[in-house]
Parts: sequence; structure tokens; C-alpha cells
Amino acid sequence: MNLFDAPDMGDGVFIGREAELQSMESILQLQSNSLVSIRKVLILGGMGGIGKTQLAISYAKRHRHSYSSVFWLNANNETTLQNSIRVVAMRIFPPETIGRLEDYQVWVYISNWLSKPDNTQWLLIFDNYDEPDQYRIEEYYPSVGQGSMIITTRRPEQVNGEKIKLGSMTLESDGLAILATRSKRSNVESGNRHLILLIDWCLLNTKQILERTN
Repeated sequence: MNLFDAPDMGDGVFIGREAELQSMESILQLQSNSLVSIRKVLILGGMGGIGKTQLAISYAKRHRHSYSSVFWLNANNETTLQNSIRVVAMRIFPPETIGRLEDYQVWVYISNWLSKPDNTQWLLIFDNYDEPDQYRIEEYYPSVGQGSMIITTRRPEQVNGEKIKLGSMTLESDGLAILATRSKRSNVESGNRHLILLIDWCLLNTKQILERTN
């Protein structure tokens, strides 16, 4: 499970989104009566800072035992994606072999490995694919119809796959829990619901918001 390079809040800090996690499970988890592995592509869409990355990582951690391998890839642009692919390749193949290859050759190695008939239970997380006009993410899909992929993007309408759109958190209890966790205060109480949701959004975008407003 390669999440070492992923931006992770850590266990206990990511709060809420249980409904979205359950939707992800229903889309991505292999049904017990299914005998064939079919490629599953899930698109997590929403504005920046809404929690797409952390939701993808939370899902991967929760279901890590369902997959033989999990890889996080920085898809912000084609260069960062190729760099992430090279890092992954060096954890699968001898580094001295990968070090001699061009970027396109590295992806061929990875794609061939993911396409092996006995390697069907892998998960790729393409994170921050926010500029679909720069390059086509489909060019970095393995050539066979197996495995699972999660793509986080601000422009889900431009990516094919089953979509889950993230909006603001709607449960007041989740907003209060986030406030308590991020501010390290134990006496956070219920208040104006719209204000709590606004602070929730601000906290997801700027970790220092409470320090500046105190």
C-alpha cells in the first residue's frame, strides 16, 4: 500500500463523509457472487478543499485488505503524474532497471504488471486531476479491463466513470466535531448551523483559520 507520498491528515482527523464512503463501497467493492473482475472507475468531484483527497485516502485505508496493492498518484499535471509513476515503479521493480528507462517506458512496465491475469485486485488513486485540458488521464489507464481506480477532480463532467459529487457537510454534529478536533477545544457547542458549515469549509481550505481569527 503506497500512500507515503499522499497528503494525509492522519487517523482521527478526517471526520464525517460516511454516506459518501458507503457510496464508494457500493461502487468499488467486488460483489461476493461475482466471478469476473471488471474495471471500476469512480470519479470524486467537487470544489478545491472540499475533502476529495482525504475521502479517497480514507476509503483506501478502510479497505486496504480488499486489495493486493494500492497506489496514490499525483495527477495535478502530466509531469507530476509521471514522477509518481516512476516512484511506484521503483517500489515494484529493481530501481536500477527503472532508472535506465524513459517516462513512457516506465508506464509500460507498470501497465504490463497491472495487466497480469492474476493481478486484478489493485487500486489506483489519481489525485488532483483538475486540468483535463492539459492531458488525457485515459492514456494512463492500464490496457486491460480489471482493477479499480479513483480519480479526484474539480471537473468531474470531463472524466468518464461513476461519479460522486462532494458538497458541503450537512450534519451539524460533523461540523462541531471538526471544530473541536482542529481547534483542540473540548467545549464546542451547537450554534448557528450555517455558520458552522462555513467554518467547516474554511477549515478544510486553511488549517490556520482559527489562529488568525482568535
